[in-house]
Amino acid sequence: MNQPLPKLAFGTGSFRGLYREVPDDEAVEAIHTALELGITRIDTAPWYGAFEAERIVGLALRDRPRGDYEISTKVCLWNENGEGVYRYDRDSVMWSFEGSLKRLGITHVDVLHIHDPLETAYAQVIAETYPTILELKHERRVGKIGVGTGRLSSAQALAEALPLDVVMLAGRYTLLDQTALPFLNALAGRGIPAWSAGIYSTGILATGSVRDAKFNYGSAPPEILARVRQLEAICARYHIPLRAAAAQFVRFHPAIDTLVLGIESAAQLRETLETFSVSIPRDFWQELKHEQLIDSAAPTPES
Repeated sequence: MNQPLPKLAFGTGSFRGLYREVPDDEAVEAIHTALELGITRIDTAPWYGAFEAERIVGLALRDRPRGDYEISTKVCLWNENGEGVYRYDRDSVMWSFEGSLKRLGITHVDVLHIHDPLETAYAQVIAETYPTILELKHERRVGKIGVGTGRLSSAQALAEALPLDVVMLAGRYTLLDQTALPFLNALAGRGIPAWSAGIYSTGILATGSVRDAKFNYGSAPPEILARVRQLEAICARYHIPLRAAAAQFVRFHPAIDTLVLGIESAAQLRETLETFSVSIPRDFWQELKHEQLIDSAAPTPES
């Protein structure tokens, strides 16, 4: 069954050093293509490429009217000499935020996420980080406040403790991992929109079980390869590309407002968009549930 195109965001996490170094002109072309195709939400962060992703986004958007796009970026995590630096105090939040604005060439962001907060920092995030961002929101320099993380426990804890406007969760609701299902159900009940990133589990759900397939930023372990081969076999019987099933599965949860797609090139963007036009019958999803490859309670068409 065909579905309208979901709300999408252009993710920039793979611009520098994830799997390859994307040249500036290729990355800029991809952003321009996204805008031309109506994808106007762009997600970035200081952490991505050690500040380079934000610089590239700024380069791509420097001649574009500010009303033509939305920007989300992040604070509290960046890269120094190849190592992650986590800071949650007011001065560090402001230093990170002001640096992002300068690299992006803008005066405000539409969404500001607290990036991948550590469990040991929850108290400081609640007492200092969030109030600092809230001041920026009151000053209209930040539109919405969120948390962006691949740690389900962090997202749950902070969504419970803080009045977040949005939650961005990476890799915890995919064809290979539905551990976030109860949390997403709770967000839907509270009316808090979720952004879903990492929908291909950082590679393997797009490439399939190829040699050296990537899963959660590393080589896929044998049990994941075996599970993906089961998915591939069912996809083959229905003549459905695995990446199309992976993309369409995530969109069906009512809490998920936006899919954040990690994009490297204009060609990859177009290829990804084509997956949403693939017709997938109800029986396909029912078979995945029958074979216990996805949670029986996961929302699917007519489930």
